[in-house]
Amino acid sequence: MKKLLVLVIVATTCLTAFCQKGYSDFDSVANVLVKTKIAHTSAKDDNSPLELSLYFQNVGSTDVIVRYQIFIEDNNGDKRHSGKKEVKLKHGQKQFGKISNLSYELFGTSINSYADGERKWYFTILEIKDMYTGEVIATSDKVEEVE
Repeated sequence: MKKLLVLVIVATTCLTAFCQKGYSDFDSVANVLVKTKIAHTSAKDDNSPLELSLYFQNVGSTDVIVRYQIFIEDNNGDKRHSGKKEVKLKHGQKQFGKISNLSYELFGTSINSYADGERKWYFTILEIKDMYTGEVIATSDKVEEVE
């Protein structure tokens, strides 16, 4: 029984560490770490669609709600958006990627088109609210207005 428990813990730790690989720091807002990752949906296929994955971690001592909205734009001016979303995070909790429904398909299959600015994605809302009062604690400075 102990061996099984150890095996489950090791497997979970490895899986969690692997899933977090490749995230880049985006911002830290009111003790919430925000990270992002752009990658192919299939790591073995460079022609597979791209997706943007979000990572939120509450390193503070208060339970919060992350409220956000993402816009995705290609070089022709076509835009899609996530709609306004809310993610609840208890203190110490993290949520990220597909497992938490925090992935969005991007236009195209070239990561370089996003690095070069030919295509882009951006937050139009990124704020932290108190989970119990609903009061806005902080708002990120790294948001863009919708044109």
